[in-house]
Amino acid sequence: MVKSDFSRSNIEKNYFGLTDRDMQTMLDIFIKYPEVQTVFVFGSRAKQTHKPGSDIDLAIMNAGVRETVISKIKGDFDESSLPYTVDLVNYPVLNHAELKNHIDRVGVLFYQKEGFYNLLKKE
Repeated sequence: MVKSDFSRSNIEKNYFGLTDRDMQTMLDIFIKYPEVQTVFVFGSRAKQTHKPGSDIDLAIMNAGVRETVISKIKGDFDESSLPYTVDLVNYPVLNHAELKNHIDRVGVLFYQKEGFYNLLKKE
């Protein structure tokens, strides 16, 4: 497990209304899947209009992630200690123009595999 101090990255502490522990849980899930290169947060957490208990909307942005992998990631989130519902979409195959437009407008980078570790302070 990679331990991170998120306040040292471009993900400011509590930017998405999540604890460091919640952010670490999410990071640990994405790290397990080498196919996943880039993930954006969108919706109320990206716009900073979330309320307590708001879900977490995530979009895998890179092509080539099979639906079987998406299902496994969703299962990992369901079984995690996160106290929120996670909605995960596969952006490259999304057939909902309005939702894609929303992600394009308000999406905020959460995870990027290439170079991501350079953004984090490892303990």
